[in-house]
Amino acid sequence: MFCVAFVDDAKAQTYDGETPVAASDALVMGDWLFRPYLELRSQAEFRFHPFDVGGTMITTRPSSSPIGGTQAEVEKQWWVLSRGRMGLSAERGYLRAVLELQDARLWGELSPLRLDARDRLPSTGARLAYGEVRGVGSRASFLRIGRQQVVWGDGRLLGASDFSPTGRSLDAVRGQWVLGDFDLEGFSSILVSPGAAPAPMRRETLGSPEGMGTHLHGLRLAWHIAPWLHLQSNNLGRFARFPTEHLIDPGDLYLTGLRVWGGYVGVSYALEGAYEAGRDAAVGSTRSRSAWAVAANANYETGLWWNLGLGVEGAYATGQKKGESAITRFDPMLPDNRVGRDAMGLVAWSNVIDVGATATLSPHDDAQLVFGYRYLAMAEPSDGWQTADMVFVGEAPNNDESFLGHELDARMRLSPWGPLDVEAGYGLFLTGPGAKNVLEASGRGRPNLQHYGYLQTTFRIP
Repeated sequence: MFCVAFVDDAKAQTYDGETPVAASDALVMGDWLFRPYLELRSQAEFRFHPFDVGGTMITTRPSSSPIGGTQAEVEKQWWVLSRGRMGLSAERGYLRAVLELQDARLWGELSPLRLDARDRLPSTGARLAYGEVRGVGSRASFLRIGRQQVVWGDGRLLGASDFSPTGRSLDAVRGQWVLGDFDLEGFSSILVSPGAAPAPMRRETLGSPEGMGTHLHGLRLAWHIAPWLHLQSNNLGRFARFPTEHLIDPGDLYLTGLRVWGGYVGVSYALEGAYEAGRDAAVGSTRSRSAWAVAANANYETGLWWNLGLGVEGAYATGQKKGESAITRFDPMLPDNRVGRDAMGLVAWSNVIDVGATATLSPHDDAQLVFGYRYLAMAEPSDGWQTADMVFVGEAPNNDESFLGHELDARMRLSPWGPLDVEAGYGLFLTGPGAKNVLEASGRGRPNLQHYGYLQTTFRIP
């Protein structure tokens, strides 16, 4: 499909709090350097035959599905979102503090403000709020405590999901030690507080006050051998604990992986593989897990007409094998919702076969065109189909067709004025027999295609 692709471009990236304050860009007050920043984004999206929405008709959960439910067919869907971010970074010597407040709204939403409800809209709260001690330079040792953005590699395992309405940040203790050509990073994050939450701290007034405790821990070791060769070992552990009266056993997930990347004279590449094992929480018993995934991409800047750039990529992730008691579906942990050249976000790095190619044209320094095609299929056709937002589309247990469809994408980005970016994209998904079988089994007919389009304006200072 024509792909509304997301290209590595520093100008198009939101401020993530990682970049140290430069004296030339800062407000100087005594020994302190301050960098205020502002981002205002408006985004309109449209889908014809959206696959991941609809009124739930049946709430029973299929045995091998992450989420259950049969949904009604929806023909058209559109919405307008707005997001504002305002932050301040302060630095003095080895000390640095970052605070960024964010407000995300769905136009037409009349619900009252809910403080820090980051997993729903409207959302108002702190996206970044941390203090740290760090060394000198962009690649430096640091110790950081607080709410922060954590991105590993291409974001397939841990990503910022900045294209989403609110983005993602983690409450964590995180540190990095740089020793020559080596980086050693570790973090510990609380995803869900364990035990019962005090009444004033609960987000909802209905339901049980008891919540499961879930923690995520990570260890990353990188070796920068040369510009064309970098090695990175990724290791994650996610631990879920339930109140004892719920009779649900603990769930533990361990992941280890290797990423290799580099670039030289207009060519860049990345290879990544991961294997995970552990046990999934269940009532009265647990299910062991054994799953794996691989991904690769390569890009070539030809230097030809309009700075033509060519790219290819592919990904595979195991799904749930039919009749297998152990869980064989790969879980990508906390992935970015737009990885690589993914424009429509129709698949996750889970139960997927994904092959694509892109062509990028830059007729001007402030203009870019991207065209792409992707072939999408399920690794296990009888398993569930999930979108990049980890939304369960559906499942057809008797399905034997793996082919989901062809995706064509196109995107245009303009920067008519320094602080302003305007971006528009269109995607067309032509459904294959596998997608039609899944959609029909979930009560949404057998649509032949899905149209997707968006228009986004972003204003940033500085």
